[in-house]
Amino acid sequence: MTSEEVNQFFKRHDVIADDVESDKDEVYKAVRDAYEKYDGKNDVEFLWRLARGAYKAASKAELKGDKKTQLKLLLEAEEWAKKAVEASPQHAEAHSWYAFVCGKLSDLVSVKDRIQKGKLVKTHLEEAIKYKPDDAGLYYTYGRWCMEVAKLTWIERKLAETLLDKPPEATYEDAVKQFLEAQKRKPDWKANYFYLGKSYVNLKNYKEAIKNFDRSAECKVQDEEDQCVEKELLAMRNKYANYR
Repeated sequence: MTSEEVNQFFKRHDVIADDVESDKDEVYKAVRDAYEKYDGKNDVEFLWRLARGAYKAASKAELKGDKKTQLKLLLEAEEWAKKAVEASPQHAEAHSWYAFVCGKLSDLVSVKDRIQKGKLVKTHLEEAIKYKPDDAGLYYTYGRWCMEVAKLTWIERKLAETLLDKPPEATYEDAVKQFLEAQKRKPDWKANYFYLGKSYVNLKNYKEAIKNFDRSAECKVQDEEDQCVEKELLAMRNKYANYR
C-alpha cells in the first residue's frame, strides 16, 4: 500500500466502523489485515483503529452474553491502545481509546484490577480532553468513571488507598456534570441519557431520572453503547414510571 492507499483505506474503514449495523468482527479483521499488509507496526493511525476494532468486536460479544470472548477482545484492545499511546503520546484518539477500553475492562476484572484500571481511565481521559475538548464520548466515559468511583464500598476504598498514592474521588453529582457536558456536545445520545438517569436514581432524584430515561427511549440506536443499554432501559422506565 502507498500512503495514499492507506489514507483511502482509513476513510472507508472509519465510515464502516462507525456504522452500527456493520459486522464488528469483520471490521476488526479488515484493519488487522491492512496493518499486516502495510507493516504498520508503530503507526499510531493503525494502532488506535485496531484498539477501536477490538473494542467494538468486544461489544458485539457482550450483546451475545459471551463474556469470555468479550474479555479476550478487550485485552487485545488494551494492548493496541497502549502501543498507540507509546507510539504517539500526544495523540487524542490513542488516549481516547485507551480510556474507553480500560473503562469497559473494569467491569470484567477483580476489584484490585478495577481500581488500577480506573486510574488509567482518568489519566487518559484527561489527556484526550486536552486534545479533543469537544468529544462527547470522553465526557460520557468520564461520567461512567465517576459512577464507578462513587459506588465503591468502604472495603474497596481502603484497598484503593493501599494500591494508589492518591485514591480516586468522585460523586454521583460529578457524574451528572460529566453526562451533561456530553449532552451539550451530542444531544441525541441514548446511552448518555440512560446513565444520566441512573445517576439521578443514585441521588434519589427520581423525577429527573425518569425524565432522562424517557428521553433515552426517544433516541435512535446509534452505536454499540446504545445497544447495550436497551434492555435495562426498559426495566428502569417501568420501575420509575410513577415519578412522571
